[in-house]
Amino acid sequence: MDIYLIRHTEVAVGRTVSYGQSDVELATNYTEQRDRILTQLPTDAPANLFSSPLNRCRLLANDLATSAEVDLTSVQFDDRLKELNFGDWEMTPWADIPRSTLDPWMADFVNVGPPGGETFRELFDRVGAFWQEKISPLVAQNRGPVYIITHGGVIRSLLCLFLDLSLQNAYRIHLDYGSLNKLSTDGQYYTIQYVNR
Repeated sequence: MDIYLIRHTEVAVGRTVSYGQSDVELATNYTEQRDRILTQLPTDAPANLFSSPLNRCRLLANDLATSAEVDLTSVQFDDRLKELNFGDWEMTPWADIPRSTLDPWMADFVNVGPPGGETFRELFDRVGAFWQEKISPLVAQNRGPVYIITHGGVIRSLLCLFLDLSLQNAYRIHLDYGSLNKLSTDGQYYTIQYVNR
């Protein structure tokens, strides 16, 4: 059974702003990136689609749901697939965040959260709970493929889970906007087929 972890397409605010769980506009190349994603998804079997409810994921999920190239059995939005909550830093340029609060977070983002936000471990735990509740039963029934449209932090946490990587090393995994990451499983073992395609 195949599982596709799909990162949302490029955002208009770029990488200089801490936008986490804020809804932000997509870049003008959305259609091009969406169409590239569609060409890489299988079309021979009905798929289950899960998505973050944030607009940058919701739009792609809705477009896939109405595409003639994709046959979906269901579309479900789940809050646990949202990006890391940056709390008081939401929509703040990274350069404007005081070093006195930014540096401790950067040194241990796994256990230290932004003021009013969440730690990476908290994100990892909620994503793991989503996986156990929603994806594991589909794997047990071999009801794939599965598409999950979400964010960089969520995908990295899942890759850490399957590769048994330290959460501290999660951001050593490079993920482009609009990238696909494919897992395969026989119900017992997971294999990473590719990352960042």
